Amino acid sequence: MIKKVISVLGNVKLGVAYLIALALLSVLGSTYIKQGETYTTYYKEYGEFFAKVIWKTYLNNVFHAWYYQLLIVMVGVAVIFATIDRFPAIYRTAYGKVEKRMTEGIVNKPSTLRFHVNLTLDDVIGRMVFFLDNLGFKKVEVIKDDGKTVYLFSEKGRISRLGMLVTHVGIVVFLVGAFMGSVLGVRGQIEIPEGEKADYIRKYREGSLVPGDETYKLPFEIAVRKFWLDFYESKEFQGAVKSYNSDIAIFKNGREVKTGIVRVNEPLEYYGYRVFQTSYGKTGDIKEAELVVVEYRKLIDLIDRSQVINHQLQQLKNTPESVNLEKKLRDIQRESIEFFENAKRVKFTFGEDVVRFEDISFTLLNQTLNYKNPVLVHQDMYDPLMIFKVSYRGRDFNMPVSADPNVGIMSFERFIKPYNFPYIVFIDRFEPRYFSGLQISYFPGTILIWVGTVIVVLGTMLAFYTVHRRVWIKVVDTGENREVYIASYSQKFKESFEDKIRETIESHL
Repeated sequence: MIKKVISVLGNVKLGVAYLIALALLSVLGSTYIKQGETYTTYYKEYGEFFAKVIWKTYLNNVFHAWYYQLLIVMVGVAVIFATIDRFPAIYRTAYGKVEKRMTEGIVNKPSTLRFHVNLTLDDVIGRMVFFLDNLGFKKVEVIKDDGKTVYLFSEKGRISRLGMLVTHVGIVVFLVGAFMGSVLGVRGQIEIPEGEKADYIRKYREGSLVPGDETYKLPFEIAVRKFWLDFYESKEFQGAVKSYNSDIAIFKNGREVKTGIVRVNEPLEYYGYRVFQTSYGKTGDIKEAELVVVEYRKLIDLIDRSQVINHQLQQLKNTPESVNLEKKLRDIQRESIEFFENAKRVKFTFGEDVVRFEDISFTLLNQTLNYKNPVLVHQDMYDPLMIFKVSYRGRDFNMPVSADPNVGIMSFERFIKPYNFPYIVFIDRFEPRYFSGLQISYFPGTILIWVGTVIVVLGTMLAFYTVHRRVWIKVVDTGENREVYIASYSQKFKESFEDKIRETIESHL
């Protein structure tokens, strides 16, 4: 009964049928049927009947379907039991007891070569050892039965018989890895703004690269310390994004355990988890900014003087007096440039909510890259605005800070001037804050898949590039001459091996 069960489970035809079914399902899932789509998508593309078939038979997620996983298991079972059924006999053939003397049955075979030579017995044995060495047999056993009969036996390539076992072991290891990846594997993505951490991902919908609503908690935290873009320098693609990069750190139990740069097609690995750079975008926040602080009265004085001269120029246009007025206007313009160049600057960095200027602290309440239309930020159109809470002379008030001088002055006169605050603040230079889109995958069977592949290759090399061969030689001293009998066995390429023996023996006898 046990032998029958082993024979059925290890049936080669069944194993081939399983493989064909796996191949067909793999082709369907990878080529013809889009994976992970909604029922509506299948309904529009294939019609109601086939949409129902796809949905009810899980062909929308074929690689994670129960029957696909079952077929993987059945292929593994077929390989295991085929090995159990066949390998013992193969092993006994190669490593079992071998009759090293040439029996009469072998002597009388038509394929056995026969020679008569007029050499001494010792000369014949020496030449036969040399002959076997030329055939690649390095170890020769010489058995002297009596004074007149000598047997020589040599064998090589027994390891070739292990090729099937090694290949089958590799296939099983590979299938175990694939099954683990199918059942335990997870893949998803998360968008992490610069300077922040996350310990979860949004899992992809089954069979697709679209994040769903299900989350997966990671056994560690990922922090994006810095994000930046690389641009092409050539004239043809100048300004186009070449690559995007994230400087990330991995924290385990609050302790930093690994750091690295993740680039496009250059993932970071940590204990089976692979972190890929997949996307990026702007958060709508200001990452860094340089704030210019100037005295409001001096600024207004420069503006008033400039406006007075401009008004005079309009009235005295193309007159001798206009030359002097234009010179005065240029002087005011130089004075304005020096005024802003010499103004004090305060650096703002996202995450630092308090900015200090002299003994005054500005507490950030809100900020945006484009207060007019936040959507335009993704088209690189900016109108930054920051709202600070200021405490001055025992009074608190909110101070808008803009990059547009006109908006800044209007805001100051409306909201700040009543508090007798002496300074007006502008945004000089700024950088947008990005988020980094990271894809994280975990397939615990990946190592087994690689190990199994290497083992399969090794087994294939053993099976195809080594050959199990044996040679028996019998030398009989008849008194008048010496009779030589040569028989051989070759696991494969039998005819070519026999031809080589005939060609080689002629030069040795």
